Amino acid sequence: MTLTHLFKAQAIFAWLWVAMFWFAPGMAAQGPGWEMTAEMHAFAQMISVPLFAIGIISWMAPSWLGDNLKKLGMLMGVYINALFIAVQAFHISTDAANFDPLAMISTLIFIALFYWKCRA
Repeated sequence: MTLTHLFKAQAIFAWLWVAMFWFAPGMAAQGPGWEMTAEMHAFAQMISVPLFAIGIISWMAPSWLGDNLKKLGMLMGVYINALFIAVQAFHISTDAANFDPLAMISTLIFIALFYWKCRA
């Protein structure tokens, strides 16, 4: 797997979350154990917009950056994904959310793969 493929995989993963937030927000809320309300549904749709943008940036980054792809790989693939983990861990530690393996484990895998490919 190349760094380009990894960026494309992250884009697809982000877009899967976007689709879930729009068409199955109750399923997205089940993992962390949240109650789906009309407000949560609206919030999920709002959150899907930046996730859609992250997907576009991830998909287009290989053609936009060329040889500088490793720099963005460390930023998006390692550091920003680590922020997602930190926020999830905070919510789990305060009992605001349950441990969601779909979100947590997949993000940890992306961090490891991006770190590996950007350091190679």
